[in-house]
Formats: sequence, structure tokens, C-alpha cells
Amino acid sequence: MQCTFSSDANVLIVAPAGRIDTTTCHEFKAALNAKLDESKARHLVIDLAAVGYVSSAGFREFFLVGRRMGREGGTLSVCSLQPQVREIFEIAQFGTSYPLHDTREAAVAAAKAA
Repeated sequence: MQCTFSSDANVLIVAPAGRIDTTTCHEFKAALNAKLDESKARHLVIDLAAVGYVSSAGFREFFLVGRRMGREGGTLSVCSLQPQVREIFEIAQFGTSYPLHDTREAAVAAAKAA
């Protein structure tokens, strides 16, 4: 699993690629938390366009980083979900806690408006 980071104003954007599962979730968590510590970004957008699978272990990391962002007065948005990944997020009702957007542009615009 590989993560690409970029920023737009006070929004950190992470674009992981591959699977986020039991074997990769710790790597994802470590990379994401290190970048959040370094950037001091107020808002986080996770772009899942290149992620084809998220296990329950990986899914847990999304909730944990969402809680972190909330504690720090920021927001978490998720965008560009593949159909099989979107289904998991919908079953878990992730969208009731954190917004799901169709595109990165929509997620970044919503984060900037928050």
C-alpha cells in the first residue's frame, strides 16, 4: 500500500493506493498520523479512488482518524469510493458521521467551507 499526500490551503489530502487491510492498516495509520503531525492541517480528505478493498481493520482506522480530527477541531471527508468500498461504508453508516463525496474537488470544497 502506498500513500500520496498533497495539500490545498488548510486541507491535507491523502490518496492511498491498494488495499487497506490487516497487513497494511498499521502502515496507513503511521503514515497518515505522521503527516497530520507534520502538517498541522485542520481538515483531512481521504481520496479512495485507487483503493479496491478496505477490511474491518482498515475501516477502523478511518473512524480513529475521524475522531482525532474532531478532537482537534477539524473535519474528515472521504471521496472517490469504488463501488465495493462504498458498499462497506454504507453498510457501516460511515456517512452519518463523516461526509462521503463523489469527487476530490467536492470534498476539498466542503472542507474549506467548514
